[in-house]
Formats: sequence, C-alpha cells, structure tokens
Amino acid sequence: MKRSVVALAVLLGVVAIGLAASGAFTETTDGPGTGPIEGPPGDRPVSESELLSVDGEYELWPYTSRTESATGRTLAINVVFENDPESVVAALRDESDSQWEEPSESGTTESEPNATTEGVNASEINASDVDAELVEEVVTTDWQRAHGSTRYVYFEDETGEGVWTDETAQLHAGTYLGTRYHVRAYGSPDGSYTAVQAHGEYYDWFRLRHTVTDVSESARTVEDDFIASDAEVRREYRGIEGGRSDGWLSVIRLAALLPVAAVLRPATRRSLRRALSRVRTDAARHRDAATLGVGLAAVYLGVRAAGVALETAYPVLPPKLIAAPLYLVIAAGLPLLSWHVGSRCDPVAAFLGAAVGLGGGFLVDLASLGVAAPPDLIAHRLAVLAAIGIIAAGRASDGDSPFVENGVAIVGVAAWIIVLALPLAGVV
Repeated sequence: MKRSVVALAVLLGVVAIGLAASGAFTETTDGPGTGPIEGPPGDRPVSESELLSVDGEYELWPYTSRTESATGRTLAINVVFENDPESVVAALRDESDSQWEEPSESGTTESEPNATTEGVNASEINASDVDAELVEEVVTTDWQRAHGSTRYVYFEDETGEGVWTDETAQLHAGTYLGTRYHVRAYGSPDGSYTAVQAHGEYYDWFRLRHTVTDVSESARTVEDDFIASDAEVRREYRGIEGGRSDGWLSVIRLAALLPVAAVLRPATRRSLRRALSRVRTDAARHRDAATLGVGLAAVYLGVRAAGVALETAYPVLPPKLIAAPLYLVIAAGLPLLSWHVGSRCDPVAAFLGAAVGLGGGFLVDLASLGVAAPPDLIAHRLAVLAAIGIIAAGRASDGDSPFVENGVAIVGVAAWIIVLALPLAGVV
C-alpha cells in the first residue's frame, strides 16, 4: 500500500510540473511537424523570394509565425480574400450590420504574372439582385470567436518597409476540446485584402494542445462554401513551399457579404471495433480483463465527451480551465484503474485487456472526430499502450511473489510517467 501511495504521489508531482512546463494554461501550438526554420540571410526579416504579390500596396509573406521572425514559421497562408478584414469577418459571422458590396465591372482582379490560375467559379451578384430573406436561409454555420495561440504575418510595401501583424480575428467551427476548423484572418495594412490561414485540428489529451490534421482540405472547404454563396472564387498556383502547403492559394472576392454556409467536416464516422474483438471473445474466461479494457476506453472517451459538453454548456470558461482537471483524470485515473483491476487478472489477459481496451478507445476517439492518426504520434500512442499494459500485467495474480508483481507494476508506472512527460516537454 505504501508503495502505491508513493508511486501515485510521484506521478501527480510529475504531472503538475509537466502541466506548467508545457504551457497547459496558455494557448495551443500548431502540432508536430511545424518547427522553426532557418531565417533569411542578411538583415531582411524574410526571404524576398518568398514574398507574394497580392492585389494592393503590400506584398505578403505567405506563412504564419509564432514570433515576429521567419524562424518561428508555422503553417502556410492558404486563402486570400480580396476584401477588407472587417467585411470578411462580417461575412463569416453573418453580422447584422453587413453591407453589400458591388463587384468590379470586369469581375476579376490583377494577380502575379507568373501565377497559374485554376477557375473554380466566377459569377457575379449585383446588390439589387440580392434577396435578404434568401440570404438568411443560406446562413447555417455557427462561426464563433476562437481561442488559439497568437500568430504573426509579415507584409511589405514597395519601398521594402515591412510590418509584422497579429490576427485581426480568429474564428472556428466545432469545439476546442474536440475537433474543429480554425481560421486566423490578417488584414493587410492598407486594408485591400485579408490573408487567411485555415486548418483542421483536434485536441490531443496527451499533448494538451491541438494537432493539425490538414491545411489544403480546409482551404478547399472554405472556397467550396463561398462558391455555394455565388462569390467569385479562383485557385492560383503560387509554388508556396513548406508550412504544409500544396502550393495552391484560394483567392476569393465577395460579391456580397454572405457567410460561409454549412462547414461540416467530412462524414467519416466509422465504428472501429476490431481492436476489442480479443477482449469480447475471452470475456467469459477473463471477465476482469475485459472489464479493465472497457473501463479504460470508457474513461478516455468520457474525458473527451465531458470536455466538449462542458465547453458547449459554459462558453465563458477558458477551455484550458476545463482541460486541466480532465487531463488529471487521464494521467492518474488510467494507471490507478489498471493497478486496481489488474490485480484480479491473469498477467497476459491483463496486458491485452489494458492495451487493447485503451487502444480501442484511441481509435473510436479518432473515428468520432473524423480524423486520421498523425504518423508523428503513432509511436507515442503505442508506448502509452505498452506502459498501461505493463502496469496491469505487473499487478496480475500469476502466483509470483508480491515483490515481483509490484516491481513490474512500478516499472510500468515509471514508463507511464515518461510517456506523459515527453509530449508535455514538446519532444513528441
């Protein structure tokens, strides 16, 4: 009993330190694979060759950055609205004081000479042709102000004078502690256009921050919805490299300020139960091991459901305030459950029940969010399953001495602390 109390105290201490060190009470990062890069040579803030010509007086460095420096580069800009930021935000949020805007006579705007343009939809709406009641029927997406880290974008005028600016607005469709589309909008200094970085992401309970799942498809989602609202939309190949860009830039001109209609993530709701088949088959013979597996999956999925439910019910609460206590349920609750129930199981059944059960919970969680497991995190999740399995197997009643049993379980606790610490420290 003493050893279990000491192990739990050590675990909670490591978790508390990890929470503080990882910035658990600050905003999120963009996930794995978006680390810093080398800055441009000389005294230039960004590389001149990377600047894009956009309609207006200012060129655009097509990336967001964690700092006012190119070395903090994260994700690539993938959408540009040829409208001022106030109009774009009003269109997305369907604000009541939105004003209709006349399209240009030609219906097109100048673009970079070397840009390749792929026509997606180019239709015009005259302000006199718009039916306000019809517009209200189109508006179905509930875009809300978003919580997210501050990111910067660089603009430069023709004299070479540049300026770093943070977001004009952040919006999202979905839930912070579940899955969402996240949009950061940046108005050019002269107000002639708005650069947008759109991406899909989900909240990872081990990294305590969001993991980006796509960039290109999120841009397609935004442009598709504006096509549905009859805005002028085109796609230009600008050869943007890095920041998860596929090189294409979606360019949108609002013929009328219609908000994005019905941003719904792709219907990929598959029920993945294959990982639990072994537990179900042996349930009669290894009831406790089956109970352990189902319990671990239920705790993990319950944390996700509770986070989304609390965020929805109490929107005034900072999401991190909700996430912190729920994370403790994962960090302490999962090993405690394995420690307690594993003592009544066969060692092999205990390991399989714990690892397969929690692994099944991971798969069901990803499937319910409609995302694929990022390759960067698969190895870490396998290590998580191994650690929880060792804890359960070490506590199993297999006829060995209590010292051997608890010794193996303590090794599992140590492994569990490591797999928690690595993502909190930013290694994973």
